[in-house]
Amino acid sequence: MINFSKLFLLLNKFLLILIFLAKFSLSYAEQLRIEKVKINGTQRISKSFILNFFPGYPNTNFNSEVLNKFTKDLYNSGMFNKVNLKVDNNTLLINVEEYPIINEISFTGNDLLENETLSNLISINSRDIFNKNDLSDSIKKIKVEYQKIGRYLAQVNIKKIEIGEGRVNLNFEINEGALLVVKNINFIGNKNFSDSELKSKISTKEDAWYKIFGSNKFIPERLDYDKEKLREFYNQRGYVDFTVKVARGDLLPNFSGFNINFIISEGQRYSIDKIKINTSLIDDNKNLLKQLYLQKGDFFDSRAYDESTRYLIKHFESKGFSFVKVVPFIKKHKNLIDITYNITESSKKFINKIIILGNTRTNDSVIRRELSFLEGDPFNKDKLNLSINSLKRLGFFETVNYKLKDTNVSQSIDIIIQVKEINTGSASLGVGYSSLNNTMFTLGLKERNFLGEGKNLRFEANLSDQKSNYNIGMTEPYFLDRHLSLFGSIYDQESENSKGDIKNDKTGFNFGLGFKLNDLSQTIKYNFSTSETITSSTSTAASVTGEEDKEITTSSMTYSLSQDTTDSYFSASSGYRWNFDNTLAGIGGDAKFYKSVFNIKVFYPISYGDYILGLKSGFGFISSIDDKITSSNRFILGGKTLRGFDNAGVGPRDTGNNQSVGGNNFYNLSFELKSDEFMPEDTGLEWFVFSDVGSLWGTDYKSGVKGYDDKNPRVTNGFGLSMNTPVGPLQMVWGFPIQSETYDIEENFQFSIGTSF
Repeated sequence: MINFSKLFLLLNKFLLILIFLAKFSLSYAEQLRIEKVKINGTQRISKSFILNFFPGYPNTNFNSEVLNKFTKDLYNSGMFNKVNLKVDNNTLLINVEEYPIINEISFTGNDLLENETLSNLISINSRDIFNKNDLSDSIKKIKVEYQKIGRYLAQVNIKKIEIGEGRVNLNFEINEGALLVVKNINFIGNKNFSDSELKSKISTKEDAWYKIFGSNKFIPERLDYDKEKLREFYNQRGYVDFTVKVARGDLLPNFSGFNINFIISEGQRYSIDKIKINTSLIDDNKNLLKQLYLQKGDFFDSRAYDESTRYLIKHFESKGFSFVKVVPFIKKHKNLIDITYNITESSKKFINKIIILGNTRTNDSVIRRELSFLEGDPFNKDKLNLSINSLKRLGFFETVNYKLKDTNVSQSIDIIIQVKEINTGSASLGVGYSSLNNTMFTLGLKERNFLGEGKNLRFEANLSDQKSNYNIGMTEPYFLDRHLSLFGSIYDQESENSKGDIKNDKTGFNFGLGFKLNDLSQTIKYNFSTSETITSSTSTAASVTGEEDKEITTSSMTYSLSQDTTDSYFSASSGYRWNFDNTLAGIGGDAKFYKSVFNIKVFYPISYGDYILGLKSGFGFISSIDDKITSSNRFILGGKTLRGFDNAGVGPRDTGNNQSVGGNNFYNLSFELKSDEFMPEDTGLEWFVFSDVGSLWGTDYKSGVKGYDDKNPRVTNGFGLSMNTPVGPLQMVWGFPIQSETYDIEENFQFSIGTSF
């Protein structure tokens, strides 16, 4: 039987012993006497640096707490790999091992990523202190970078080479591993759309032999983008409640690639039941409702929903309501949707400040002169949109955006315009190939935004087997700080026909003034040139040029009228451009004629910009005033204007050598539909289909010429591909004439590619 009284006495004694030991330990810590500190192991770091971690040294009150903190502080300094403390005969021995200094960093085994790329990626540099945490972080970053190109099995090892004096060389030994691609993409929960249809809507693609642009690589960040693409696809077809529950990439057991799994919930499909406009700004809403992109009975489409909102904003702005607020409200019941557009206008506001951001090269004044409003003006959204498009058409910026910001000043706002500049200057030495002009060489110096002032300077030399052009020019778009442009150029042009038996050389200069009147641009230009055509003694030509053994001097004035409402300088998707040139020659010189040329391009977005319909048309005529029209002043037609024919493949031809002699009249009309739909998103590849119509006729020298009065239209249909490649722009065009004349020269395939270096 247990004697509880004895057990109680034993426990009391044990507690007393613990209390005594604790007091002894505390007493020892408080009474720790250190009369001397000795430091061992330092190479680069001074002893004073280490002793600074002791508070109040040499009058430090040493105890275990102070020593523990001292040890931690030395480790946290990032200077030491090891720290060891020992007290011996009132002497504190501090033994340290310093981290070495990194002398040199190198990479081996990296074939896919350049050394410079990896150097910019890692967290360490030469002359840094070696640190294991930074090293681990660098290894992680390298692996992540390899994952972005599908190398999930990449391994990174560190080889540390000590070179003395506390310095080391680091070598990142990289095994890039095999490329892991997407083997399968699986959808679970899709009842209304097939797997293949959903696969076509996302950017990630399954591996196939023809996937050469990287869309078959597994990139985790791409999954979020694909989820958004799926949501857009379903929302555009009435599935408002659609969600992606799971989007995951799973590594296959044999490490050969990934399976991508999407678990989705489609929800039900909604139709439009009622649409209502709730506003006091106008009385008649019925006609306005008919203009919306959504109508009763339609399946809900998120694009039509957004476009309807934008349409309402533009409509009310055009009616003079500057600050319109359109708030759409959706109410769902069963499988129907009611939409109410609540439209209100806030009080009239004025522009407080115009703030321009992102223009590191372009002067503020260049941007401000394109704006149709000033500080202090009443805010007008329509003028703002027109000004933004005007900035885009300059060709100086990749993007132009704006936002409105309320201010502390009553009834005023700031307009913040954010631009992203592009390189507007180039010095190029180029080589390329075109099926129309064969090998081409280009030498050029161009600057479209000289000194950030919007000035255009250029020197160009284009050489090919059949043509050579030299041009030096300048344009000052804002002469005397007004909407008045001043321009001029000097040029030399040489060309020959494909037989090489007739050559033409033209040299000249021009200068002029341009100005704007409302949205119309007008220019007046004077041109002076001399032209000489030489026919070889061995030529089989039966016609005459009108310039044999003559040097023709042309002195002319040209009045041009143009307008541009497109939304982009580089790749327009909406709007139009047109120009009308009228030239009168005979102000001195030999040639006396009147020439008129009109060209227009119209761009129209279809299916909310997924497809762009383009219309291009032109016509021109030249009429003699005193003498016949010679060859150098006539028009030619074909090539890029009438695809499916040679560069000068249409119109009157010489009966002897079958070469084009040009014509006094022409017209052309082209329809083109282009899109990047169904193309890999990471290629920049676009397809287009087209139909071209045109004709060229009329010559004052009819002897030895066939087809001189043939006005019959030539018609071609075709398709093509265009993309940007590492060696320059590439375009392939297949054109097939369905209506032509026997003497026309066809060119069914046209290919061009070039580069600058």
